[in-house]
Amino acid sequence: MVTDKALKLFDLTGKVAIVTGAARGIGRAIALELAHFGADVVLADLNEEGMCEVAEEIRRIGRDALCVRTDVSRRVEVERMAQEALKRFGHIDILVNNAGILSREPRVEELTEEGIDRVFAVNFKGAVFCCQAVMKHMMERRSGKIVNIGSSLSSRASVANLIGGGADYCASKAAIQAFTRALAWELAPYGINVNAVAPGTAETPMHEGYIEAAREIFIPTTPLGRLARPEDVAHVVVFLVSDAASYITGQTIHVNGGQIMVD
Repeated sequence: MVTDKALKLFDLTGKVAIVTGAARGIGRAIALELAHFGADVVLADLNEEGMCEVAEEIRRIGRDALCVRTDVSRRVEVERMAQEALKRFGHIDILVNNAGILSREPRVEELTEEGIDRVFAVNFKGAVFCCQAVMKHMMERRSGKIVNIGSSLSSRASVANLIGGGADYCASKAAIQAFTRALAWELAPYGINVNAVAPGTAETPMHEGYIEAAREIFIPTTPLGRLARPEDVAHVVVFLVSDAASYITGQTIHVNGGQIMVD
């Protein structure tokens, strides 16, 4: 029998969560999982149609949802999104920085300045802007949970070229891990936990076009024998934003079926 104490540890009722890149894939799974555990969710994405569909799913669960079209690489849009969240709900308890884009340049010598800037603008600067937009509010309340979505490729960059490149993507996700540690140190005195989740290659729309190659390359070297599913990541995020993880901060949790052990 599950006790009331155990259930309370994961109860997010009354919490408000922002999830960026929430229209599909891992972001969608995270938003829905947070709602299943009781949170109301602010969906931030450029894909308005996808956001609306996720919002309807959240409302069917019985939670509230707010959609805000947001380009996380633009500070002004991120600040507007945070203000709309506060206007609607009055507080922000959870931030999940999930929005990201891939790089498909096969070799470092072929990287372009424009491509590098775009990857870092979304994957790294976007997370920084979102944290800046909510951290003062969290500091004033002396509570909050921030989860940054990285990638196991930041620690296994040698395999990136096997699926068509991504040196700048790997670097941007490594920056997320370093930023997570730095921010966790800065916000710890305010009772705010900051962690990262680093998924392995996942079965998501973002990986369309090379998912079959990824299965061929990664599954044989993954101890658990499959690619990640969006729900695998969402479950870890729920743990990290729950009271069960109140003594965990500055960490990167790899969710890749043990692939991180093989290189």
